[in-house]
Amino acid sequence: MLAVARALVWLGVSAGLLLVGFALFGSAALAPSVIPRGELPGPVQREALGAVYSTLAVQALLPELALTGVTWLVLARLVPRLERSRRALLLGLLAVGALWFPAVGHYSFTAWSPPGPLAYAVTLLLVAGGASLALWVPRVLSPALVPGCFTVGTKRGIVGSR
Repeated sequence: MLAVARALVWLGVSAGLLLVGFALFGSAALAPSVIPRGELPGPVQREALGAVYSTLAVQALLPELALTGVTWLVLARLVPRLERSRRALLLGLLAVGALWFPAVGHYSFTAWSPPGPLAYAVTLLLVAGGASLALWVPRVLSPALVPGCFTVGTKRGIVGSR
């Protein structure tokens, strides 16, 4: 039961971190176009930006995060070696995220149609990389989520316990 609660907290914190990071990234990307004009976007532009933000979050970022996180939980149980260090954890999460991206891009991210391989690669990097980093950061910062916390430990029964 503790493992399930820990996993849900990890996924929830990661989702919040991903959405905050996306908002900051979007603001930083828009700042160069807003600063020269000297005025903030009007109500129509803000509504359009909100629609774009919501669409990206619901269709791409959150499904990628959920699929990567749940897949990682299964992998950690099956192959505990994958959780041996922070670096192995990061590389593993990036690999799982990259593997899920084609399915998310095709079936969930319906608002997106890549014009070419470069756009596909950049979107893969941003979506899968962002989700993987959002899953990795809480694991690095929280003592309750250290690498190895989702692996199956050896259980000792009454016999042999001291």
